[in-house]
Amino acid sequence: MNNPLKTIDKIHTRLEEYNAYYYGYQGDVVFKFNQTFFVQQLLSVVKLSDLKVLLKLNFSWLGPLINAPHYDSFSIPKKSGGMRKIEAPEVLLRATQARFNFYLQHYYHLVRPEGVFGFVINPNKKESFCNIVENAKLHVHKKYVLNLDLEDFFSSIKAYRVKALFQSEYFRYTEEVANALALLVTYNGTLPTGAPTSPVISNFICLQLDAMLLAYCNENALHYSRYADDLTFSSDREITTLHLEELSKIIHSNHFTINSKKTRLRLHHRKQTVTGLIVNEKVNVDRKTIKMVRAMLYDALQNGVSKAAKKHFSITKETSQMSDTYFLNRLEGYINFIAQVRGKEDAMVQKFKEEFKMVHLLS
Repeated sequence: MNNPLKTIDKIHTRLEEYNAYYYGYQGDVVFKFNQTFFVQQLLSVVKLSDLKVLLKLNFSWLGPLINAPHYDSFSIPKKSGGMRKIEAPEVLLRATQARFNFYLQHYYHLVRPEGVFGFVINPNKKESFCNIVENAKLHVHKKYVLNLDLEDFFSSIKAYRVKALFQSEYFRYTEEVANALALLVTYNGTLPTGAPTSPVISNFICLQLDAMLLAYCNENALHYSRYADDLTFSSDREITTLHLEELSKIIHSNHFTINSKKTRLRLHHRKQTVTGLIVNEKVNVDRKTIKMVRAMLYDALQNGVSKAAKKHFSITKETSQMSDTYFLNRLEGYINFIAQVRGKEDAMVQKFKEEFKMVHLLS
């Protein structure tokens, strides 16, 4: 990997550029100082005692955490069918991973490549520019849209790759520290799906992949974005099988596998989607979602929340969580999602919000 920020001085420079671009030249002095300070702390770890101080661990806790990590494993249904296995760390391990994630997110925020939108947290706590809407905007009104999916994303990232990351130019940790951190954030030799650190570490692991794909796309008039394991390429020029072959080579050379079942190339006369949003003419919500929200509002207004909950949750197999409060929370969440995509002033959004107020008053 080539490190774009080899010294702390370059981190300061990149941070100034970031603030000038996103927040204006006045910037946020406190935020700049804090973010740089946190990154300095992260990169200043030399030995295990430094790591314990960074993670605020009792000196006797680190060994048990990394040598005998405790996880709860369970499965949840996938939207596409089947079950997804979740490996959730227990309280102390999760708290330690969450603290490490805090530092990693500040660092990744500085080195994030153009076109990466998933698992990115804005440390300044202002509205994040990294979300599925911004991801989809890159591909609006393109003649060709190619969607690729990385198979078994987290579980394909092995512990040896995580250790290598921590020894790379991005961190330059000693083998002792890199090994301890790899053990801290992996389980059964891979990134666990329920760990707070897995998303940001997957982004660090993908830095080389993103750089190679961006370089190829820039040379071939393609637009590229990645949201977690969803890769999207678009262009007004034809995307050919040769393009797909070259992209596949890059992906495979970075130790990832494409899920061929989810590969699709759509022309402009057919529905083009990016991370679940329509992008043919503008970023929009799928008609199925709009229709579902209309039906939920109608049923709640006509028949009451309890009957509406039974009807709609039985369809989505969520009867175990059936309640008026749960129904209202889900309905409000869908409406807020539509507002995020279409805008708060959109006429449909306004109508949905007014109807939701009526539902809430009648519940």
